[in-house]
Amino acid sequence: MIRNIPRFIVLISALNLITGACEVRAAEKTTKNVPVTGMTPEQLSERWWQWALSAPDDQHPLKDVQGVHCAVGQKGGVWFLAGGFGSSRIARTCTVPHGKSIFFPIINFAHYRPRGTDALTCERAKELSALKNDSAIDLFAVLDDTPIDNLRGRRIRSSSCFNVFEGVPGAYDAYPSASDGFWVLLKPLAKGRHTLSFGGQYSNGGMLQDIAYTLIVE
Repeated sequence: MIRNIPRFIVLISALNLITGACEVRAAEKTTKNVPVTGMTPEQLSERWWQWALSAPDDQHPLKDVQGVHCAVGQKGGVWFLAGGFGSSRIARTCTVPHGKSIFFPIINFAHYRPRGTDALTCERAKELSALKNDSAIDLFAVLDDTPIDNLRGRRIRSSSCFNVFEGVPGAYDAYPSASDGFWVLLKPLAKGRHTLSFGGQYSNGGMLQDIAYTLIVE
């Protein structure tokens, strides 16, 4: 969020009006109700994880440091953007079809049943996925030089568990899986070039995300 009486009152009032207008413009480009997608925010976060873990290793969007694989696995009316595995500072360029909503994690975490063990319960998976996000700090998201507001209010946590590998050929059943994080859903952007940056860090685990995109909408 942007932080910014004789003659000084007029100047301060003008600055406040400009700041308020910037925040409104950023808010108008985002939505939390997702009526267009037909999915709840929680369902979108689950789909994002299933998308993120389904790509071939040599085309993986989270390992991609340029953006050449940003279209891998994309389908439907929502376009997913990747962060990175572990601490990541990455700048990518991605071409996005016009008319697509855009969904991405500011910072997020998932916990799921390891292969070959049945010891994990759904409640425990939810607890473990939430631990790091309870200590998330320095959250930021900036679209076209305008900060997106209320980032702490955009936390999405699994209320029920799912399988992060659902639909992935040859993958094992990782149920219970649970997701927790801070997310943004952008309304479809106008055609042309846009800049987007987002990230944050976990104070208890040290993971840091600092992701930048040049988005070309066409």
